[in-house]
Amino acid sequence: MSKKITIAIILFGTLFTIQDAFAQVKIGYTNPARILSTLPEVEEVDNQIEALINESDAELAQKATELQKTFTDYESVMNTLSEQERSAREEELMALNQQFEQDRESMMNQIRQRRGELMRPIIEKMNVAMQEVAEELGLDLILNEGTSSGDAIVFFANSEQMNITNRIIEKIK
Repeated sequence: MSKKITIAIILFGTLFTIQDAFAQVKIGYTNPARILSTLPEVEEVDNQIEALINESDAELAQKATELQKTFTDYESVMNTLSEQERSAREEELMALNQQFEQDRESMMNQIRQRRGELMRPIIEKMNVAMQEVAEELGLDLILNEGTSSGDAIVFFANSEQMNITNRIIEKIK
């Protein structure tokens, strides 16, 4: 019996120690998307990416026009071709279409990669400011109001005082 009481006292004491440790954690929250939207550097990145997209779109449009002409040319002569010739041309057309899709995907990846490269120093700047604000306020943890793609997450803050977004914006500028 005394063994059970001893275990219960140890568990009870451990529970209060854990609860006390969590009660001392200072938490803040922020909205990185809002922070980034206030920075002129992000607008410059968006302009560069838009120019890259326009350039890529023009190149893809030219390739699409050429591909469409090749398909049209095939359709106009396909009834005059033998079964073997038709089969060979259709395989060639499928390969050209697949190459077009690969080029399109490659361009999209290049755009995403370039945006990441351009945003990296801006994100780092934001993270440094966030760390400085956390140190100034003695915060142990900073939560994000949303996901990296901007989707809302289940989030509740009892006090707006925990929102450090404006302090981070001030620190960055």
